[in-house]
Amino acid sequence: MKSKKILMTAVLLAGITLPLVSCGESTVITIWVGNESAAFYQTICDEYIAAHPDFKYSIAVTGVDTGSIGGAMTTDNTACGDIIVSAHDNIGKLVEKGLAYPFTNQALIDQVTNDNPASFLDVVYSTYADQENLYGVPFISQALFLYYNKEYVTPEQATTFEGLMSAASAKSSSTKAFTIVGTDGFNYSFNLLAVNASNNYTSLKIYKNLDKNNCYAQGDDTIANLRWAQRVFNLPNGGLMPTDSNWAVNVANGAVLSMVGGAWHYDAFTDAIGVSNTGITLIPTYTLATSDVEGLSSVVEGTVMQGGTFADCKCLMMNYAASPKKYEYMQEIIAHLSSKEIQLQSFIECANVPAYLGAAEDIADIQDQVEETIYDLAVAQTSMAAYGIPQPFVTGTLNTYYYSKTGPELYRNAIINNGGDFDTLRSLRETLFNMEYIWQKGKLPESIPEDLPSDVI
Repeated sequence: MKSKKILMTAVLLAGITLPLVSCGESTVITIWVGNESAAFYQTICDEYIAAHPDFKYSIAVTGVDTGSIGGAMTTDNTACGDIIVSAHDNIGKLVEKGLAYPFTNQALIDQVTNDNPASFLDVVYSTYADQENLYGVPFISQALFLYYNKEYVTPEQATTFEGLMSAASAKSSSTKAFTIVGTDGFNYSFNLLAVNASNNYTSLKIYKNLDKNNCYAQGDDTIANLRWAQRVFNLPNGGLMPTDSNWAVNVANGAVLSMVGGAWHYDAFTDAIGVSNTGITLIPTYTLATSDVEGLSSVVEGTVMQGGTFADCKCLMMNYAASPKKYEYMQEIIAHLSSKEIQLQSFIECANVPAYLGAAEDIADIQDQVEETIYDLAVAQTSMAAYGIPQPFVTGTLNTYYYSKTGPELYRNAIINNGGDFDTLRSLRETLFNMEYIWQKGKLPESIPEDLPSDVI
C-alpha cells in the first residue's frame, strides 16, 4: 500500500479554481446512487440530518443507472448530483477532466485507509495538477459470479462449465449452458482473466502494478483460454454470446441455464425464473482439452482453470460543479454513508455487498437477516475476490485503451471466427499481440513481428 500525504484543505484548494457561487445558492446536497438503493440512502441521510442539527443542508437522493453516470458527468457535470457514485475505473477519467473534488477531510481519509484492502487503496487515488489525492471513497464491492437455474442445474454441476454443459444437454440438444451479458471487456472477462485453479497463476498482465507498459497477453495459458472459448462457444450446449434477445428473456424461456453476471443483475435474473429457482455460486472452473493446448509448451491437457473477474469497488465522489460551500458537508455525509455500519445495513436492505476489509465475516454473522440467495450472492462475490484483480485503470487513458480501442472486439472476433481465419496458432498469437499493443499504445500496430511472443515496442 502506497504512503499517502494529503495537503491541508486550505492549501490544496488555494491552487484550484473553485466554481462560482450564485446569490441564490441551493441549500440542498444532491446525491446520485443506483436505482435499487435510492430509498435506503434517502432514509439514512434523513436520519443523519435529524441527529445532527448543525448540518446546514438538506439532502435529496436520486436513483439513476450508475453505469451511465460517468458519461453524464463528462457530458455536463453541472446537471449531475453533487455527490455521485462511480465505479473506481472511472475515477482517473473524471479527475483528468477536472470534474471531481479531492477529499481532504483527514478523518475520512483515515477511515478509508484503515477500512479498505490495499488493492482498493491503489485505485482510488489520482493525480491532478501534480498533486496525488483521494478522489473516490469505496462503499460497495462488485465482482462477477454465476447465476444458474436450480430447476435444471445441480449445485455440483454449477461448479464446472463441463457440469453446466451436461445439464444443458440433458434438457435439450439446443439449450445453452451459459451466457454472458456483454462482450465489452468487463462483462466478458472471465476466461481472459482465468487462473490456474491449483496455484492461481496466470501469465496475463493488464497494467500490472498500475504501469501503462506492464502488459502481457501472449502467454501459452492465455492462448489456451482463448481456444477453450472458441471451442465452447461453438458447441450446441456450450456458451451463448449476446443475442438480439435480452439475456433475461433467454433465461426465462429456458434457452440458457446460467449467466455470468454481477449483483446488479440480481433483480432481472430472479424476475426471470423466480427466487426459488435461482442458484448463485462462483464462476465455474473448466478443464483444458487436447485441442486447447496443442502446440503449446507451458500448459498441458487436463489443466483446470478457474474463471476470473475484475474485483472492483464502487465509490462516492464529489462533483466539481457543486458549490465549494458544500465541500466539508459533502465529505461529512460521505464518511457516514461509507462507514462499516451503513455498508452492512445497505447489504441487508439492498443487497449491496460491502467494500471494507473483513466484510465477509460480518456478512456471515447476519446471515439470518437476509434471503438465502442474497447471502449466496455475497459469498460468491467475496469469494471471487481471491481470483480477481481491481480494474487497473487509474487514468482515463488506460480505461479508454482497454475498453474502447477494439481490444474486446478482437477477442470476440477470434472466438466466433468473424472476419478471418482464427484456426491457427499464429492467428491467435497475432490477435493477442494486437490486444497487448492496443492496451499500451491505444492503436493497432503497423506490423506484427515475425517471431511471437514478442515485446511491444
